[in-house]
Amino acid sequence: MSLEQPSASENYQALVDRLYEQSDYDFVGIAIRARQSPHQTWWEYVAGNTNQRYRRIVLRNGIGIAGYVLQSGLPFLNNATLELDFRDQMYCPIARVEKLTNVVAIPLTCPPLQAVHGVLLAGYRDRRCLVSEADVQRLSQSLN
Repeated sequence: MSLEQPSASENYQALVDRLYEQSDYDFVGIAIRARQSPHQTWWEYVAGNTNQRYRRIVLRNGIGIAGYVLQSGLPFLNNATLELDFRDQMYCPIARVEKLTNVVAIPLTCPPLQAVHGVLLAGYRDRRCLVSEADVQRLSQSLN
């Protein structure tokens, strides 16, 4: 019997669980782009969720915080997500569903080409807990 490498899904869920347990984030989630056409992106790995509605959210490139991160490959943070209207370019459905007031999102990239294949998002439900560049750095380091 040989030991097998853990699958990517096990690694992602372990990462989400570790970040949730070792930090004070109220929600941590990873959305991954499907490899098969039509290459939709879904929230697949979460911790701290209050309901199951996140499963129905499909991310679109360039729309919302996570969609912006998917398209640009750049981290993004927002300390007023619930104030955004659904007509706003940065409207964030996952923040609305999970009642997150402040979120930070960073891209997940594939090593050979550095192509973005997902988003790691963490957030707070308490308005007093603000996200900053330090959160971007902390989440980026957790991926290494």
